[in-house]
Amino acid sequence: MSTHKYKMKQTGAVLFISLIILLIMTLLGISGMQTTILEEKMAGNYRDSNKAFQSTESALRKHEAWVHSQTTEPSRNNTGSNSVWSLNSMDPDDSNNITWWKERDGAWWNTNGLDYGVDLTDIQTRPRTIIEYKKFIPDTLVIGDGNTSPGLTFYQVTSRGTGGTDQSTVLLQSITARRY
Repeated sequence: MSTHKYKMKQTGAVLFISLIILLIMTLLGISGMQTTILEEKMAGNYRDSNKAFQSTESALRKHEAWVHSQTTEPSRNNTGSNSVWSLNSMDPDDSNNITWWKERDGAWWNTNGLDYGVDLTDIQTRPRTIIEYKKFIPDTLVIGDGNTSPGLTFYQVTSRGTGGTDQSTVLLQSITARRY
């Protein structure tokens, strides 16, 4: 009986292949983590912008309701001190080529806009609103008793709000009409 001894020479191929597979798995793990972090940031930004939109819409609807609750036409002026601005009276200081509606830091809005009145949960800064008189359109329609109704007064309501941070800014605008 002959015994053959096979002498095996180890070259380390299994170790080399294992290290390559480990490197590939590490790269896949890092890539997956980066994707998850990016998606989490995107979700946070979406949440912040959604909060900004919701707070701004709340202010817009509140001040539209204010216009509709007035029993007489509110007086208007060039400073908005009576809550309503005159038509085209908000002439911005354009020295920095920034208009009131594009302003990023909110300083003009804090000085001139109507405050929402209450703090909102998870909102950095209260939303502010500008109500601007646009136009009066008299009715030509004759009402049942032969009298003509006075007409409609149109207002442009613009609100600016932020989200959980002041980095998310939303402007919303609507036109509303009121018959006095």
